Amino acid sequence: MYLDKPVKQKRSLGPLRKANKTKPKSLDLTGQMKLQRHTAAAIVEQFRHDGIEEVICNIARWKNQDHLRPYLTVELSPRFVARTQVERDDIRGSRGNDQARV
Repeated sequence: MYLDKPVKQKRSLGPLRKANKTKPKSLDLTGQMKLQRHTAAAIVEQFRHDGIEEVICNIARWKNQDHLRPYLTVELSPRFVARTQVERDDIRGSRGNDQARV
């Protein structure tokens, strides 16, 4: 199951800032995200509906600057899959056939 309509509520966003590396394998960036209830609910629904072990989510980022230093804003959102043109054509075709029978 995938969402077929855009989310209009508040987005799940969080800043990532450069981390102080103490070891070569230490994190490059660190931060926190405000996960919105509707985002979490959509992801949980995908787990329930599809009976799967993992969900593909969208992630986006923007470069920003505040009075402290540069940072990245990251957004997590459920996967959006648009309906294909073929599905739309199939729907129109079936309506046309129904009207011809009447």
